Amino acid sequence: MEHRFQTIFSLLFFSTTLLLPTHCSKQRDIILTRYESSLAKAKSENRKLIIVFGADWCPDCRALDGIFADPETKTLLDSEFVVMKVDVGRFDKNLSLNDQLGNPIQNGIPSLVVVSPKGEFITSTKGGEFSNASKMTKEQVLAYLYKL
Repeated sequence: MEHRFQTIFSLLFFSTTLLLPTHCSKQRDIILTRYESSLAKAKSENRKLIIVFGADWCPDCRALDGIFADPETKTLLDSEFVVMKVDVGRFDKNLSLNDQLGNPIQNGIPSLVVVSPKGEFITSTKGGEFSNASKMTKEQVLAYLYKL
């Protein structure tokens, strides 16, 4: 009986581990597909693409969301940019896009990457420029966006 339990446990363990890479690769494919479709939209509308890496547990990410929802900021974003939000979880989700874009989250979130309508890299907040967004004013965020 004990041998049968070990066999069943081993089979379950190995079958579960075999599924993990498939799940991870599907998640990677989904985020990269979202990136490609956001980039295509930016190109067709001749707007820049802003990729916002963040997480729902992050107070600075929520603060930046609030500033982005402000009417003045939203008007600018809607006219000049396509915004793509990427949930990085606890720095364990959607990292394939983060890696592809040069690891912008290395010094904290939220982190922004800006890409031209042609798909060319413009800038990144790799230095953690928005990682203290809860202490930033709307005017500071707008000043950054207007420079783009």
